Amino acid sequence: MRIIGGTYGGRTLTTLRDLSIRPTTDRAKQTMFDILTNRVNFEGIEVLDLFAGSGSLGLEAISRGARSAVFVEKSLKSISALEKNIETLSCRERCTIHQADVFWYLKNVRHQFDIVFVDPPYKLERIPELPAAIYGARITKPSSYIVMEHSRETPVVVSESMYEIIKKPFGQTTMLILKPLQSSEGLNPSEGSLE
Repeated sequence: MRIIGGTYGGRTLTTLRDLSIRPTTDRAKQTMFDILTNRVNFEGIEVLDLFAGSGSLGLEAISRGARSAVFVEKSLKSISALEKNIETLSCRERCTIHQADVFWYLKNVRHQFDIVFVDPPYKLERIPELPAAIYGARITKPSSYIVMEHSRETPVVVSESMYEIIKKPFGQTTMLILKPLQSSEGLNPSEGSLE
């Protein structure tokens, strides 16, 4: 796995040899960031990388100019690989890691992000709940995008009352690009315990 574009383009990232972990392929990541680049100016944005694994998506955003990335990952092995990748790219000051369950994090975070990456393990039973959980967490702005990947064998029904939806199939993977239809009004971004 590698960084595709930006300041760290071409740099190789550490990954885990674990069949239960399915990193985003370079081809899917290239398509994902091509779509986002046509819609978002990465310079100075804040990103959230849920089920971060070794941090490939959040670090790609950092490479392309994001001001900061918050990584949420439960596995200590994955966090160890993520830490190595952050050190390799010398971007420690722009990265925050939370070892936490994603659903717990979404209930407790009180910060808004410009892009939210969601790349859960295929075996996670609660994958279909994620779009609504993210919407309900009020962590997005009117201009935000959510990028989610899931197995084509796991149906994920996204409410058209919550999001504009773009779907891209990649073999056994479906990529969703979601734009919230309503802003998270009434939220004080500094409120709460997590950022």
